[in-house]
Amino acid sequence: MSLRPWLFGVWVILAGCAASPPDIDEISISNFRSGEPERCRPSDVALDEGEIASFFKRAEPIDGRTLHDEYDWAPCYLEGTLKYRGKACIWRVRAGATGEIECPATELYFFGCKACGDLFGRSTR
Repeated sequence: MSLRPWLFGVWVILAGCAASPPDIDEISISNFRSGEPERCRPSDVALDEGEIASFFKRAEPIDGRTLHDEYDWAPCYLEGTLKYRGKACIWRVRAGATGEIECPATELYFFGCKACGDLFGRSTR
């Protein structure tokens, strides 16, 4: 008996899981915050709930090193609440096309979106 068809089946299942959008719903926006109000304004991250959903759908999960090395950190962001994988969580989306979802029990997920320039009023990279 060959394991090749079985391994191919496992690979297809895993590839399908990786390609599916994050399990996110019930998005609400609560605040805009800026560490540098003169430089980073609400207009830099003027997104509505639908655009926040689009950001997370298009963004890729990333680690802290990738966030540091490949994305611009912006001192301003929108924040709010959502359900992620069935848990009530807090989200933040920064003007540099990065985001995070913080869930109970210190779970923190980082996201980066190189294809979201249109959401932030600039061309995609």
